[in-house]
Parts: sequence; structure tokens; C-alpha cells
Amino acid sequence: MNYRKAVRAGIELSQVGLGCNRLGEEGKDDRHWIDLVQRAVELRINIFDTAQGYGGGRSEQILGQALGNRDDVYVASKIGHSEGGFTPEEMARKIEMSLTRLQRDRVDILQLHSPSREELERYDWAEGMQRLQDAGKVGFKAMALDSVESAVWLIRQDVVDFMQITYNIFDIEAEHELFALAEEKGVALLCRLPLAQGVLTGKFSPGRDMGDHRARFSGPRLAARVEMAETLRPLAEAYPGGMTRLAHDFSLGPVATTCIIPGARDVVQLEENTAAGEGTGVDAATRAEVEQLRRTWGEWAGGYWFPQQPA
Repeated sequence: MNYRKAVRAGIELSQVGLGCNRLGEEGKDDRHWIDLVQRAVELRINIFDTAQGYGGGRSEQILGQALGNRDDVYVASKIGHSEGGFTPEEMARKIEMSLTRLQRDRVDILQLHSPSREELERYDWAEGMQRLQDAGKVGFKAMALDSVESAVWLIRQDVVDFMQITYNIFDIEAEHELFALAEEKGVALLCRLPLAQGVLTGKFSPGRDMGDHRARFSGPRLAARVEMAETLRPLAEAYPGGMTRLAHDFSLGPVATTCIIPGARDVVQLEENTAAGEGTGVDAATRAEVEQLRRTWGEWAGGYWFPQQPA
């Protein structure tokens, strides 16, 4: 496993982490998920990303059973929306809930879970995070945002050490300004969805029903992405490790990427993901081929890719 420096925080993270959104899903007992997390540690993963909202706290609970208070790993969690907002008082209440479930003395990396720009600009959360950090209950301040524009704005405020964003072959908005700014400020980037909800595993074909939680995201956007992934297949079949490795290496290519945090439902997926931890990201020639294919996909409009139609 290779490690990358989180400059502002002064720590090193495995370049492949474990996204824990699937921990505790129905159909598997706790032992299955605990073994998965412990196998990740054996594979030298040292960053685990969870949230209070994952499984109603079940993800945090299982992570706590698997890791406890060990100090050779970093646990990142997220405080979500509630009627109490992100006030210092509400954050203090919620952190205690996370610490209990995680069986830890502190949350190493504390994020707010997809706050709006309006909520960010209130800045009450900044006071709350500072209080928790001063009390030793939070290691580093972070944010998990859906908007790249908001991420750029927040990094310029010099108040966070980590930023979680979406970055993959489809979602490249972060390349335009965010990456350079994060490097300049030393803010570490945790890149989620490197496989674009499984589309970039190459396991799905046009017209096929995914038949699981992705059904919630069905429609033009998902169908278009499956079509786009199909155009990558010849390149992926010639790439060592196939489509999954190509996708992971693409997300790991930029220097600004500190780590990727793909999820896994079993040890087979975990080990497939972790294979990218030995590399340095996609090479320039392969990235150029991906970019050439991207130019055939058409324009981004209203959140959907509309493939170009023949003249």
C-alpha cells in the first residue's frame, strides 16, 4: 500500500481507504462486516470513512466493533442534518453519539454531511468544530460537499484540513480549479465514488436492471453512464486489472488526490479495490485515451450526459 501526505494535517493516509456506507446492509450478519473491516487493516488501509446517517448509525457501530480505539488508523465520520442544524450545541450532542458507537475517544476527521452553501456561510459550525477539537474529541476539521463551487469557496477560507468530494471518470469538475487550490492550501482530498456507484466496474450493460440500491438512481443519468462506460470497455479490457482498476487509477492520477474511498460489500471487492493502492495512478497515455473517449459523450446539461447524436 502506498501512502500520501495530508499536508495541512501532517499525517499520511493510505491512497485507498474504505468507504463504509455499505457496512451493516441487510443480508449479512455483523461478523461479515467486522471481518471485512479487519481485512482492510491487514491490507494496510488506514482511513475509514463513515457517517452518522449510514444505516442510522449502524455503520459507525460496526466500525467500532471492528476497530475500537486503536490508534494506527484514522476514522472519518460525518454529522448530518437535523432540526438543530450545525450549531455548536447540536454538534456537541451528536459527537457523543458517534463516539459511543465508534468506541473511540475521538473522531479523527470530522465532516459535515453535505451542508448547503447557506449553512456553510453561517459559520456556527466552525465554532462547534473548534470547541470539539479543543476538547480532544475531534482531530481534524473537514467537510463532505456535493458542490465543487462550494468546496472551492470553503478551501479559500482556510478553516478545513480535509475535503471530501466526488471525482471519477464521469465527474471531473474538480479538475478545473479545486485540485490546484487544494494543493496550494495543503488541504487533503478524499475522493468518493471512484466507481460511480458501480457503473465503472464494467459489470453492467445497457438495458440491464441493476436490481439493488442503485434502482433509486435509475433514469436518464444512470442509463447514460452505463452507455458511456460501455465505450470504455475496449480500453479497460486491455488495461491491467480491467475496468475497476482503470477507474481507480484515473481517480488516483492527480497529485491533489490524497486517497480514494470506494465501498465494498465483501472481501473480494475490497481486495480488488485495494490493488490500486500499489500503483501511482493512470499514466498520461491512458488518461489521454480516456479524454478522447470523453469527447464523444456530448455535453453536460442539467445534471445529465446527453450523448452526441449522428448528424
